[in-house]
Amino acid sequence: LSARPSRLDAYARAVVRVAPGAEAAALAAVVARLVAAAGQALPSEVLADVGATTGWAPATTGSDGPDRLAAALLDGGSVAVLVSADLLRLSEARATLQQLTNLLRVLRVLGKGPAMQFLFDRANQLGAWDMGVLPAALPGPRPVGDHTARTALIRAWGAEIPPEPGADLDAMLALCDKGRVGALYIVGSDPLMTYPDRGFVKRALDATDLLIVQDTFLTDTVGLADVVLPAAGYGEESGTFTNNEGRIQAVRKFREPAFEARGNLAILDFVAALRNQAMQPSMQGEIFREIARLVPAYQGLTQDGLGADGAFTTADPTPPAGEFFAPPPNPNAADRLMLVTGNCLFHNGYLSERSEILNTVADDPYVEMSAWDAAQLGLSDRDQVIVRSTQGELRAQLKVNRHFPGGLVFVPENYRDLRLNSLMRRGEYPCPVEVQKARAAFATGVEVRPESRGRGIAELPGSSP
Repeated sequence: LSARPSRLDAYARAVVRVAPGAEAAALAAVVARLVAAAGQALPSEVLADVGATTGWAPATTGSDGPDRLAAALLDGGSVAVLVSADLLRLSEARATLQQLTNLLRVLRVLGKGPAMQFLFDRANQLGAWDMGVLPAALPGPRPVGDHTARTALIRAWGAEIPPEPGADLDAMLALCDKGRVGALYIVGSDPLMTYPDRGFVKRALDATDLLIVQDTFLTDTVGLADVVLPAAGYGEESGTFTNNEGRIQAVRKFREPAFEARGNLAILDFVAALRNQAMQPSMQGEIFREIARLVPAYQGLTQDGLGADGAFTTADPTPPAGEFFAPPPNPNAADRLMLVTGNCLFHNGYLSERSEILNTVADDPYVEMSAWDAAQLGLSDRDQVIVRSTQGELRAQLKVNRHFPGGLVFVPENYRDLRLNSLMRRGEYPCPVEVQKARAAFATGVEVRPESRGRGIAELPGSSP
């Protein structure tokens, strides 16, 4: 069930194409059919909970896809649910996660023994969730309103933890834009490139009194920083990663950080010392022991016991609660071409674009759309085209895909020079666009203008001037 085709389609019992953002409605329709098939086998409390979040209204979606998918699920002996991280980009992410929860509960009652795994597109994203790096989550992840979990952490840390959710990235940037943030500290992220509204994020970051960026690379956001803290990269500090299947693997330091860079923990210790504070625990091994003590899925694990193949956390076959994510904004108009993004086959995010080897096989950005849409617009494969939104435009080569659904335009997020987020508007994803043939010769990409406001690079103790 997806908006775009993939190689998994060839192995699937049922393939369901939906418009971006319609995943929640399609899943609700599947759940409704499973509930009808379950009859009296479904406990009344499960029926009530599921009914409250589906409303049973999505029984008609204009497609037989939910019927075919429900039939395949009923016929299967066991079910594995693989969830693309692209769903989290959508404004309907909260509703989609709720319907995934409903699907798993019903499948469990039907004896299908469902298992679920997020196919994250960033290393250690599951580990970050386990550490509670969500605005409404404690480590676990458990909701911040969970009194028992919050009390245990308060006792362990000797600090108060508010029961209200914190601000997500969008809310933090909105506070910056209103001049309500005196200092913003960004670690290992490049919102000026990745946030879906470049103009808004640029204005918000400029409005902060003090912008501190801690990163391994000279990103676009680094160019706006007042203080830059150069951080160690892969292999330059020890730690652990938790991959998509919940396997923890150790990363061992095998070289010193380049130039004046320091390990991330050392930088945080340095910043805390400037405030006359001490980070406890501050050593990597001590931090892992605290994680194993306080995060249920990691209890009983030791770093020395990970071994060469790693060790598994305790699986929880349930997606994060919908309350961990913001409610959706107003829906987009569905009568236009809609732009979505994600990774291409040979790249991941923007960091992989720094690999000369990968760039030899995937160095040219492209615009992908269906053969039907291309024909309607008088376009041919390999034409140079302009993709234009109300916010901006980009230019690249067209790639016609005969398996693509109509109404959808895909541009990979992996090409920094395109500045894809310049086309997007805050709270609007997918993004309505127009596509037309470029009439004159041009270089692929967009015009690049300087965006620096930075005033200096901080020097850590022991660094060279």
